[in-house]
Amino acid sequence: MSIIEDGKLMFHVLLHPFDGFYQVINHEKKRYILPTLILILVGIVGVLSYQYTGFILNTFPIHYINSVTIFITTLFPIVLFLISNWSITTLFDGNGSIGDIFIVMCYALVPKLLFDISGILLSNVVTMEEAPLLNAFTMIGTVWFCFLLFCGLCVVHEYTALTNVLTLIATFIAAVIIIFLAMLYFTLMGKVIGFVYSVFSEITKRW
Repeated sequence: MSIIEDGKLMFHVLLHPFDGFYQVINHEKKRYILPTLILILVGIVGVLSYQYTGFILNTFPIHYINSVTIFITTLFPIVLFLISNWSITTLFDGNGSIGDIFIVMCYALVPKLLFDISGILLSNVVTMEEAPLLNAFTMIGTVWFCFLLFCGLCVVHEYTALTNVLTLIATFIAAVIIIFLAMLYFTLMGKVIGFVYSVFSEITKRW
C-alpha cells in the first residue's frame, strides 16, 4: 500500500513540483523502494535504447553490446551528480541529506523515463524526415527532468533560485574534480600493481 501512496505522490510532483517535493521530503517516514525501482528502470531503458532504437536513429554498434557496461554507464552520471551535489551543498549549508537528494533525482527522472520509452517505440516507425520531430519530442522529457530537479533541489536544500544555480555550477566543478581524482587513482594503482607484478616475476624467475 505504501508504494501505491508513493506513486500517487510521485505523479503529484510532476505537475506540482514545489508542493509535491515538500510533501515528499517532510514525510514522517521516507521510503526508498520506489525511487530505487525508478533508478533501476532508467538503467534498463538505457540498455533497451542502445539495442532497440530504430535503425534510422540508432548510431550504436549493437554487435558489440555489453548490457552490464551500458547499465552502469547510464547510471554513472546520476550517481556522480548525487555525490557531487551532496558534497557541495554540505559546504553551502544545504538542508537536504543524500537520501533526500536521491529521492528528488529519481522522481525528477520519471518524465524523462516516460519520454525515452516513447521515443524508443516511435523510433521504429518514423521516417528520416520525421526524426527531428521525434528528437524534439524526447527533448521535452529532458527539459521537464531539469525543471523538476531544479525545483526539487530548491525545496530540499531551502535555497533561493540564485543560490541553487551557484551550487549547481559548483556541483559540475566538483564532478569534474571527482572524475579527475578517480582517473589519477586508478592510473597510479595500475602502475603500482604493474610494478609489484614485475618484481614478483623477477623473484620467481631467479628461484
